[in-house]
Amino acid sequence: MKEEPTRDGSIRWMSWVLGGSKNVQRAADDQVVGKHRLWQLIQMRRIHESKVGGTARMLSSNEKLCLSPLIFRQSSTVDGDVCLLTDSPYRILRAAESGNLDDFNRLFVAEPARLEVRDSKGRAAVHQAAARNKLNILQFIRNHGGDLNLRDSCGNTPIHIAIEHNSLDALEYLLQNGADPSALNDKKQAALHLAVELNRVAVLQVMCKFKDRIDPRQGGNHGRTALHLAAIHDNDECARILVTSLADSKFKYFKAEDTISNQKSQNFIAFLCSVFKMCLTWKYTKYYKHQCNINPLKMKDLGVDNRQPCHNGYYPIHEAAKNAASRTMEVLLQWAESRGDSRHQMISFFDAEGNVPLHSAVHSGDFKAVELCLKSGAKISTQQYDLSTPVHLACAQGAIEIVRLMFGLQPAEKDQCLCSCDAQKMTPLHCAAMFDRSEIVQYLIEEGADINALDKESRSPLLLAASRSGWRTVTSLIRLGADVQVKDSGKRNVLHLVVMYGGRLDEFAHEITMANNQDALEMLLNEKDNTGCSPLHYASRGGHIRSVESLLRLGACVNIKNYNGESPLHFGARYGRYNIVKKLLNSEKGAFIINESDGEGLTPLHIASQQGHTKVVQLFLNRGALLHRDHKGRNPLHLAAMSGYTQTIELLHSVHSHLLDQCDKDKNTALHLATMENKPNAITLLLHMNCKLLFNSLDLSAIDYAIYYKFPEAALSMVTHDSRAEEIMSLKSDRHPCVTLALIASMPRVFEAVQDKCITKANCKKDSKQFYIKYSFSCLQCPFVQKCGTTGTIKPTPLPALNAMVVHGRVELLAHPLSQKYLQMKWNTYGKYFHLAHLLFYTIFLVSVTLFSSQLMVYNHNSSFNITNDALLTVENNITNAATLKTVAVMIVIYVFINSAREGIQFYQQGWPYLLDPTNVVAILLYFSAIAMIAPNLTNCLLEYQISSASITVFLSWFTLLLNLQSQEVSNLQTLLQTGLLSELMF
Repeated sequence: MKEEPTRDGSIRWMSWVLGGSKNVQRAADDQVVGKHRLWQLIQMRRIHESKVGGTARMLSSNEKLCLSPLIFRQSSTVDGDVCLLTDSPYRILRAAESGNLDDFNRLFVAEPARLEVRDSKGRAAVHQAAARNKLNILQFIRNHGGDLNLRDSCGNTPIHIAIEHNSLDALEYLLQNGADPSALNDKKQAALHLAVELNRVAVLQVMCKFKDRIDPRQGGNHGRTALHLAAIHDNDECARILVTSLADSKFKYFKAEDTISNQKSQNFIAFLCSVFKMCLTWKYTKYYKHQCNINPLKMKDLGVDNRQPCHNGYYPIHEAAKNAASRTMEVLLQWAESRGDSRHQMISFFDAEGNVPLHSAVHSGDFKAVELCLKSGAKISTQQYDLSTPVHLACAQGAIEIVRLMFGLQPAEKDQCLCSCDAQKMTPLHCAAMFDRSEIVQYLIEEGADINALDKESRSPLLLAASRSGWRTVTSLIRLGADVQVKDSGKRNVLHLVVMYGGRLDEFAHEITMANNQDALEMLLNEKDNTGCSPLHYASRGGHIRSVESLLRLGACVNIKNYNGESPLHFGARYGRYNIVKKLLNSEKGAFIINESDGEGLTPLHIASQQGHTKVVQLFLNRGALLHRDHKGRNPLHLAAMSGYTQTIELLHSVHSHLLDQCDKDKNTALHLATMENKPNAITLLLHMNCKLLFNSLDLSAIDYAIYYKFPEAALSMVTHDSRAEEIMSLKSDRHPCVTLALIASMPRVFEAVQDKCITKANCKKDSKQFYIKYSFSCLQCPFVQKCGTTGTIKPTPLPALNAMVVHGRVELLAHPLSQKYLQMKWNTYGKYFHLAHLLFYTIFLVSVTLFSSQLMVYNHNSSFNITNDALLTVENNITNAATLKTVAVMIVIYVFINSAREGIQFYQQGWPYLLDPTNVVAILLYFSAIAMIAPNLTNCLLEYQISSASITVFLSWFTLLLNLQSQEVSNLQTLLQTGLLSELMF
């Protein structure tokens, strides 16, 4: 098929030339190799050319590798074959770009799968043909079953590509042959959305020919239709085509160009004809609507819907107004008029937030858009969901020209707008004052706005401007006669707000004086808000030194107090305002306010010490502040210790050292209070100052509070102190008789640090002769004692610290080198001797058991219990009469009785956990088997189970000996292994 010339034929010809030159360059780049490489290529020409028959071609497995873009891109050779440039898988893309149908046909016939070959952007041959406007390639692809809706890596179909490159012929062909114009790409753009966003007017004119396949109501990103996009980008020509040309077939009288587009025509006569045609069109439309009795706003005759919002709730008219698209807005309004709808109905749509287009136009700040809305019938008194009018918005933005425009075009609505309130009961004057729009404030007052109107928080425009630091507006309102004595809901006047937000009191006082309100100024100086604070309180708290100077100069009271009994000096001390405190003390009444207390009995010195403002504390001390106590009996050092400010503690102690051990009403010292607040640095400092370790009224020391509240930092700072640690560890109280046991039970990590501190190593190498390790067992020697019975005798507890570790399961403390060394010392001192005595006593028992069982086995071996009754009686008489066995049996009974009593006592002390110890279970079994072994002998009879009991007794006795022979340093693992071996042998 021969390609017909088109309006951009020259461009296509240049594209073909450029494409051809690019192909030549690519071929040259691929074939620039040495002569030996060229000879190799000639020798390795594929032999399958002779196998080509008709239009079909068979490819070998090696030849199919050439179809892989990845292989072709990575290497130019394969084993046994090569891929020539003319057979490259990308060659078909170049052919589609250039429109070379013969080359494209040859490549397709060679391998039809090449239609699916894609470039780096994921575009196939159909995309390249659409981009270059090559109809012959598109026709070939369609005739051979190609997909006209194929997507690239960005989700674009050939229609998207054709629109992007303005390929009109390709677009028309694709639409004629079933391509889907409603397909969305990755940006959620359909063909119509893309054309409008790119402002492709000619593309839209082509798409108008296929209006039955185009859905103008289709939503894209955020549900926006094409008309939304036209309004956003102010593409008025696209909007005009959307609202006129994309209509149903019953309204074919609407043309693509209307009056505005015809104004651009060079033929003036054609322009007049177009105007006449539009008049006839409007008349016919009005007649048709009258005959059909259709509601104008609900007509669906055109292809677009002016009442279809996006997902955000905006209509096209709102988007146009919000984006200052005045030209597109005019198109939409003209379209509404052409349908017989009034502009007022079109301009009265509410979006999701209750905004009409006029609100959106004011937001955009476009004067023309606002003027167009007003001339179209939009009311400036229309309120959105927060009850704000367009006048509120314009005043807040400072758009005085828009405010004047609104009042000028709708003077009847002016008074209503000036008095209207939003959800916060703010008038437009409030909005202007809030953002310091002084020019608009003056204009609104001149137009009749209430200068003293109150909002929801009882704030007048003057108070609102002061709270937002709008000093120009404050000055303007005072000059215009605003009431300066108005108070807000917090009972704060304008002077409070001026001081709080850093206003200049000199200028403020001058303006009030010029307005003849000197009496009002004197009343404002000492007025209190709902907390009892005067302007001087706020100036002192905020650190506004100039405001303090101005207030003092104007006559503000220095010793005025709020409802908590705090003066401005208290505020300055609390927030560390050194210069302000100094200024207040230098006032006439400074000497009288330095020692005043607040409602809790706190003086400024107390407060400065509590907050750690050392410089302010130094100033108070230099000015002669007295060391009063508060209502709880605490001095400044107590408060500094509670807050943990060490520099303040040192300063107070250097001037008044007697404060260190003073107690409050609960007999708490500074050390107690610092411990209660968990301030380890303050605790360490107080201990370095040699504070006394006293008990309070509850008979508790500082370490008791640290253990009770489980403050590891506070406890660690005390028990690991360099010089006071042993003294603290020796403290005893009713709650914690022994600090060591309390630490083991509650804070093992802290006691582990104590153990670490008790080990001292020489400061030299380990292989040196002077190296040593010094162990201090003072922390393990608990002074805790118990009273025995009712006689009151004292009974010391053996190894209390180690026993506490065992009771509470503190394995890490038992495994500590200090504990191990302590146990080793105890073993070497007396433990091994008691152990040897116990082994000797047990050896007697073991010998007795072995002797008894061996004699019993001899009798059993001789008789084997297969003898007559007479012989059995003989054996029994021999056993009964054996004095030796009698003696041995008595010795076994004595040992079993003594140890059974000991085991019973242990069971009584430990309870059922006693049975969880395998050693105890072995001992109980040993005693039972021993009694079973000797019981028949004591009763002068021989039973069959006696032999079995003897064997079990011998085994268990020797096994127990093995356990007793274990050294003190043998690990528990061996014991567990031996117990497991016992279980296997028994069961």
